[in-house]
Amino acid sequence: MNGRTRIAFSGAAATLLTALCLWPLITPAYWLIQAAFVIALVTAAGLGLRRLAVPRPLVPLAQLLLIVLLLTLFYASSTAVGGILPGPGAWQTLTGEISDGITDMGQYAAPAPAHEGLRLILVGSVVLIGLVVDALVATYQRVALAGLPLLALYSVGTGLHPHGALWLYFLLSAFGYLSLLMAEGQDRLSRWGRVFHGTPATLAGTTGGNPLSSTGYRIAGAALAIGLLLPLALPGLGTGLVGRLGHGGGGIGSDGDIITAVNPLASLGASLNKSVNVNILTYTTSSQSPGDQYLRIVDLDDFNGVAWTPSEHQVQNVPNPLPYPTGLDNNTPETAVQTRISTESGYVQQWLPMPYPATSVQVPGDWKYEPEGRTLIGDGGQNAGGLQYTVNSLALDPSEDALKAAGPAPADITKTYLALPKNFPTVIHDTAVSVTHGATTAYDKAVALQNWFTTTGGFTYDTTVKDDTSSNAMVDFLRNRKGFCVHFAGTMAAMARSLGIPARVAIGFTPGEQQSDGSWKVGTKNAHAWPELYFSGVGWIRFEPTPHVGFTPDYTVATTSGGTSAASTAPTQTSTSTGPTASTSAGCPVQERRAGFCGQDSATGATGTGTGSSWPTPLELTGLVLAGLLVLILLTPMLWRLRARSHRLRRRLPHGPGGGSGGPGGPGAAGATAGAPAPRRGGTALELSDQQVLLVWREMIDSAWDVGIPPDEAETPRRTVARIVELGALEEEPRAAAGRLALATEQVLYAPSSSPPTALRQDVRAVRHGLRASARPSVRIRAVLFPPSSARLVRGLRESWQSLTDRLRWRGRRTEDGEEQ
Repeated sequence: MNGRTRIAFSGAAATLLTALCLWPLITPAYWLIQAAFVIALVTAAGLGLRRLAVPRPLVPLAQLLLIVLLLTLFYASSTAVGGILPGPGAWQTLTGEISDGITDMGQYAAPAPAHEGLRLILVGSVVLIGLVVDALVATYQRVALAGLPLLALYSVGTGLHPHGALWLYFLLSAFGYLSLLMAEGQDRLSRWGRVFHGTPATLAGTTGGNPLSSTGYRIAGAALAIGLLLPLALPGLGTGLVGRLGHGGGGIGSDGDIITAVNPLASLGASLNKSVNVNILTYTTSSQSPGDQYLRIVDLDDFNGVAWTPSEHQVQNVPNPLPYPTGLDNNTPETAVQTRISTESGYVQQWLPMPYPATSVQVPGDWKYEPEGRTLIGDGGQNAGGLQYTVNSLALDPSEDALKAAGPAPADITKTYLALPKNFPTVIHDTAVSVTHGATTAYDKAVALQNWFTTTGGFTYDTTVKDDTSSNAMVDFLRNRKGFCVHFAGTMAAMARSLGIPARVAIGFTPGEQQSDGSWKVGTKNAHAWPELYFSGVGWIRFEPTPHVGFTPDYTVATTSGGTSAASTAPTQTSTSTGPTASTSAGCPVQERRAGFCGQDSATGATGTGTGSSWPTPLELTGLVLAGLLVLILLTPMLWRLRARSHRLRRRLPHGPGGGSGGPGGPGAAGATAGAPAPRRGGTALELSDQQVLLVWREMIDSAWDVGIPPDEAETPRRTVARIVELGALEEEPRAAAGRLALATEQVLYAPSSSPPTALRQDVRAVRHGLRASARPSVRIRAVLFPPSSARLVRGLRESWQSLTDRLRWRGRRTEDGEEQ
């Protein structure tokens, strides 16, 4: 590894060591592996571009393009052209994720969950710092200045750290920067050669002796001092990652009266997409209807256009019994239900899962009661893991007539639960009006919305869709008709509000799977979101707009001819199910009948969401073509080198003046050797065998160049071979082969006549194999993928372009002269 390569990789290592101070901000911190991978590719691309003599300003631009492509591949491949090229859809996805990440930075305290938006922001920031460092240390060779971006990264990371600046991160950052300075000092010293006199003390501040120059000492000392003192002087940034941009980081406020809960929608999608269904809790219940056993955690009542979040509410000590549910009168049929719940020790959620509405709770630990949403929140670090508790609740069975006759909601309900952002898209309201056309009551409109989502609207359940509940995401959801519970629940709640129906989003679990002993088991795959709508006289009741998941409430299903409600008795569908099993029996469950599966073959039902073969769109074809061109550009040095080697070592060459290689920068007769004088042939073309000798000589020169022995234009063939033999550590056989090549080349160039041996091609192969055998594996890989000798291609293209412009300019002057005459 030469000095410049060592400096480039030292800059990348310094960036990653400094980025370790961001480790505690989100968990898990596997984003650092992704950042390290991108930085390694960007550094390697910079090395390759600089070896190809690309103009310096273009190197960081090309590296920036590579960063954009990699981030698109990692975070927006589903909407990118060809999976990697950032089209309009990919830019929208990336900006949406960045917006979500900024929101999460204000909502979560460190360590925050590793949501995609936060990971994109952290990876992008670290990689951009790495790009700046690489440009300073390798492209523009201003190594000492790299301390400034590294200092900025360190200061931000330690300033956001929950425990302030830690000595470990400071030492790692300092070690990375000092190692970078040492690498630059060693490279500078090596350019002067050996120092035969003097001492390190007498040479300090010069380019020899001590690798650290005086400038490096000053900048290093200032950077280290600022790195220690600046984080200590930074003010506190609040409970979120970057202060209070939104609601705080969860838990009870400092006064013990305010809850500022985080948004749980962000982690729900991650739970549903896990490959393993991790058990969360088990319970037994006295209820006879599984639909009554939705275990509710928290409600989201504030929609600001970016996301559904819980607003700040007053909390109090847990009363026993709990207050009677708001809005529920004595005329609504209700059944008392008792549920005994046991949670796993790893379930560290701050909210307590309970059926709704609960009337009393017997639970150990420190808990607070939030009356608005009737939820229990852990106090003083209390969580729901490893508990056994009992919840008494009510199973409500309101009649269709009572719901239709419900009066207007109270003013305090409508003020909070009808609020929509000022820029709420009109298309969502217009769609709600169109779907509920003909419905005369709030209840009829709510049922129409639910049926449209589950049955008639053509929606598909898909957990791979990004868990975004912003206004723009709702518009995309209504257009694409794909999403999972967070999209169905959030969109139906927003549409209900636009129609004047108070609504909110609830987060919790579907009933789970019943075991052989009668108990029920709930796992991460049962995580769910659903809308709750308010009706006077009944209060808050659940609706189920997500198709094939959970249980449709009985009060939203039309009654049968016998006058009894057709209750949903279908088995609970987990969030990964693809739909109910087909049934043709007369007793087809309501859940399946409403979904349109009764009387159909299961294969037929599946065809609605299946993917058939289709021709790619013009945009996709364009993406594939551009991706192919990009790959071809990256492979150009390797392909050119293979073509040049094949041409030089072929048995016969095409006749022609100069015996050129047939490509830009290819070796011809003139200047075919590195550092050899022009052949003394009176300017005539060389014979065929002489051309072959010069081409084979050029091949040996380039083979040495590819393994790190660049050509020297001032050397004779014999001196060139001596240098290659020494630096390449050639064994006896390749050393002899190199000598024969030098002798044949000197005969061609200087002797009156020559008789080159016929085995020169075998000799150059022997030299190449000897050079590769003595080189390190990384050098051999670089010689194949990014051969340094491919710089001849760039040089040849530049010369060809200059020749073309000169000829055009000359013809233009001749034309002008002819017109004047």
